Amino acid sequence: MDNATRTLRTRWIRNYIFRVLVICVGVSFLLWIGRIICFKVHPYWHTWDNYYYLLNYIDDHKIEFGVLVIIFIVFISTVLELIRISNMIGNLADSVRIIYSGKDDQISLSKDFKEIEIGLRQIQLDVKTSTQAACEAEQRKNDMIMYMAHDLKTPLTSVIGYLSLVDEVKELPEKAREKYIKIALKKSLRLEELINGFFDITRYNFTHMVLEKTTVNMNMMLAQIVSEFELMFNEKNLVIKLEMQNDVFVICDIEKMERVYDNLFKNIANYSYRDTEILVSLEKNGDTGMRLLTINKGKTIPKEKLDHIFEQFFRIDNSRNSESGGSGLGLAVTKEIVELHGGTIGCKSENEEIIFEIIIP
Repeated sequence: MDNATRTLRTRWIRNYIFRVLVICVGVSFLLWIGRIICFKVHPYWHTWDNYYYLLNYIDDHKIEFGVLVIIFIVFISTVLELIRISNMIGNLADSVRIIYSGKDDQISLSKDFKEIEIGLRQIQLDVKTSTQAACEAEQRKNDMIMYMAHDLKTPLTSVIGYLSLVDEVKELPEKAREKYIKIALKKSLRLEELINGFFDITRYNFTHMVLEKTTVNMNMMLAQIVSEFELMFNEKNLVIKLEMQNDVFVICDIEKMERVYDNLFKNIANYSYRDTEILVSLEKNGDTGMRLLTINKGKTIPKEKLDHIFEQFFRIDNSRNSESGGSGLGLAVTKEIVELHGGTIGCKSENEEIIFEIIIP
């Protein structure tokens, strides 16, 4: 039993006992006044008076009569209290129905339930917020699947078109043939990326990630991953400035951290201005932790989008650019992996700069 419930119960019992005592004292006082009036102010009662025998009987059995009056008062008070409790329980049940029906009706309980009323209003707000967030996530998911289905068709049509052209035109010049094959390969790779996005959706929704931790030289790991992204960076003439503190050893899941870097650097490459520099800074955080900071030049992300940037199926760019659009899960999965390591990830954007910070304790 929590403190709020214990306090409510104590106050309820105290108030009930206090009301019964007040009523008993009040009734006893009235009876005492009545006895004074009957036997002091009007001391002589005769046998022919209507109330002679009754009043004398009551006076002879004062104690028994007083006990019966108290029992009657307690009984009536208990019945009334049970009715009041029944009404309050009904109000509580109505409040619960209001909460889970999603209605905006105001929850109002008696003053005895003020703490519970405040708690129920907070639950109502939380349920409304969670329901709205779930609906938005579901809508984003549905939109993403619809758009990805369209995006799948686009490169597939191109692949089929160019390969059909290569196959059907036997006298096609070698340069043209090579060009068409390269285009078909590029579109095939894009197709593979989109299909992997569908697998990401399945893994994200139905699989709980389990970490297999080991100690990693993060200097070597980060340098290797950055080199693997050189081709993608070169396409936009992006220059990587890598600043690393020596001997940064981190206890982490190597495969999952590779996924973090993969999602992070893809996002940076997609949303960086051409011919700009990307700063990647790595430093120690304790004996086996790290702090990673990336700064790239790109269009300032509005605050309303920054608040949702790590949500599943959310994309910064709503233009549905099939060349750069992903499943909308990259940063959401990245956040989940970082938090599974007990770390945090954040993003800031101002003055055409995008800053990501990952801290692993």
